[in-house]
Amino acid sequence: MNDIDIHDLIDSYKEIGTSTIGHLTGEGYLPDITPLNPCTATIVGRVLTVQLTSDNTDVINQALIQAAPNDVLCIDAQVLGITACWGALRTCAAIYEKLSAVIIIGQATDSVQIQQLGFPVFAQGISAVTTFKSDQAQGVLASDIAYRFAEQTATIHSGDIAMMDNDGVFILPIDVAQQLLPDCQKKHEEDEVKFQLFFEAYRNNQLDKLFESWVCPSEVIKN
Repeated sequence: MNDIDIHDLIDSYKEIGTSTIGHLTGEGYLPDITPLNPCTATIVGRVLTVQLTSDNTDVINQALIQAAPNDVLCIDAQVLGITACWGALRTCAAIYEKLSAVIIIGQATDSVQIQQLGFPVFAQGISAVTTFKSDQAQGVLASDIAYRFAEQTATIHSGDIAMMDNDGVFILPIDVAQQLLPDCQKKHEEDEVKFQLFFEAYRNNQLDKLFESWVCPSEVIKN
């Protein structure tokens, strides 16, 4: 992996939607994580993991300070159940620290304020119940996260690459992301050509002419 340019890899995946990745693999997909804000572009960044072990969320503040610009915080808040560990003020801190996004395996709160801020926050859900100052055991920074949802399982490591947009979230090890990249780029380019052809014909009321030129339209436009 020493010859992989992480910045080039991240930039390359910014041109690829998560649905394109999902055509090629289900590995690393987090099926119940959705954006709190509409996400019209693909956001990509290196992951810094945070694992909560109690209702003490001080480690999140530590992570915000230690994260590098453009990193993506991935917070394992499964231990909290319905209680939210992330809200508007921490979103303000993430913006100040120049993070790319935050992924919460758990709940967020202050959804209206987060939408006003426009910062990409992805979570399992929204809750009005939130954490407060606690003297319980503090969580762990940069530890592996065991993600499970129904039959989907994944292990998330600090240093992995997260790709997310309005359709969902993938988190992949760097070497896996590198191996998938050529096929993802090829699929993206093929689908983009088909879509643009259709869109231009649709806009100019020339769909019949377009489909007459395709030998088997259903094969051309299938997912």
